[in-house]
Amino acid sequence: MKPLESPQPSVVRLFPDYGDTVLWLDLPIDYELTSLPEDLVDELRAWELSYYASLTPEISWKSAALATRFTEEGNRLAQRVADELGPGFEIEFRSYQEGVPTRRFRGVAAANATAVAAFTALVTASRDEQSGISNALASSGQGETTGLYAYAPRSGSVFKPPPAGQK
Repeated sequence: MKPLESPQPSVVRLFPDYGDTVLWLDLPIDYELTSLPEDLVDELRAWELSYYASLTPEISWKSAALATRFTEEGNRLAQRVADELGPGFEIEFRSYQEGVPTRRFRGVAAANATAVAAFTALVTASRDEQSGISNALASSGQGETTGLYAYAPRSGSVFKPPPAGQK
């Protein structure tokens, strides 16, 4: 499978958030689906665990040094993932450390064709799902994608609350 051909690279976000992964598109990405090297996946898991260990019960940093270490390791890992995926992807890392800007990392050449194919498939599936939601809303006569609704991806059904005054 070739990388997605688009003027803009696909963006994979890197952050810990109790999703049992630090890699995200619209949803968390299961490491088993990525084809990333096992040692890199181990490092991503260890970084996530170190993040949780660096926080107080009130979810603030135990020390400035731990926050700095988290950011430095996040930058390093973002570049490693970017190097695996090459120029068709950007890895976005937004540190939880106060005052640190969001950074995007991009590899020069894809070093891991299997991972590129895996992420290309994940991005395509994510786009198809988003398109399916929009198409389902349009075909249901709802036409709008704002407000509360439920979408059943297997059936394509859209469930919206009744208009005000109806029960």
